[in-house]
Amino acid sequence: MEMREIEAFLEVARELHFGRAAARLGVSAPRVSQAVRALERRVGAPLFERTSRRVRLTPLGERLRAELQPAYRRMERALEEARSGARTEVLRVGVATSLPAAAVDGPIRAFERARPRCAVVRSAHPNTDPARWGNRWPVDVFVGWLPADPARVEAMGFHVGPAWFHRERAALVAAGHPLGRRAGVDVEELAGQDLLYPSGMPQRLADLWTPPATPGGTPLRRVPRHRSASLEEAVVLVAGGDVIHLTVTSVSPHDPRVVTVPVSGLPPMVCAPVWSADAGGAVIDDFARITARGG
Repeated sequence: MEMREIEAFLEVARELHFGRAAARLGVSAPRVSQAVRALERRVGAPLFERTSRRVRLTPLGERLRAELQPAYRRMERALEEARSGARTEVLRVGVATSLPAAAVDGPIRAFERARPRCAVVRSAHPNTDPARWGNRWPVDVFVGWLPADPARVEAMGFHVGPAWFHRERAALVAAGHPLGRRAGVDVEELAGQDLLYPSGMPQRLADLWTPPATPGGTPLRRVPRHRSASLEEAVVLVAGGDVIHLTVTSVSPHDPRVVTVPVSGLPPMVCAPVWSADAGGAVIDDFARITARGG
């Protein structure tokens, strides 16, 4: 039984709502659902009764909570006491909600092994959040999707570390959309389609994710409906059937209403750490260097 499964179960049992539980844990709602389902598979029976209007514990879930809650609190206290005695540094790492957990865990664990006296505190954020933080970053470093050419981001006042990996571009489309039945599309074919465009952020940064025109010069029709810029909001909007979201091939939401279709004709995106121009120091430098070779 993994710790994240226990944490997700106890938080959903407390909130009786997967979205609120995810917000309290600082992760995405799909990740909480996956953890709860994994625990239910281990147990061999449902722990929650889920309907479109409510979530409640099953009798088995009630018993499991009663057993796990006191033990979990004792373990938290023991870990906190151990950390306070053994560690002298804390690094707050923000992670894009569109990054799969498996892609992030390896590099971060490599850093923790190399810097055992540094505690990593991880939180999840929409990929575009750093553009909105200004000079008040809630994290020390953010790991997310960036253009393959880091100079375009550094010119906007960010520091960019070495890339962890590259991914080709893709489109999230509704399963019933004509493009949803295709094995792949060229970006030129997206001209005339409504593409989600993140609102409330600098245009030159948003343009790196959803360009204003195709490489052939055809304007792309971008619609600023994506208010939070979160993957979860994009999935809901795309599932409606009339908009498309440009993303990367590794993004595959667990939602039967939406499919991921590879897009050719656009440069790939990279996963890399980025931090504010006002931040820096040995710990962040070590994080960028170690995670680049530890993924």
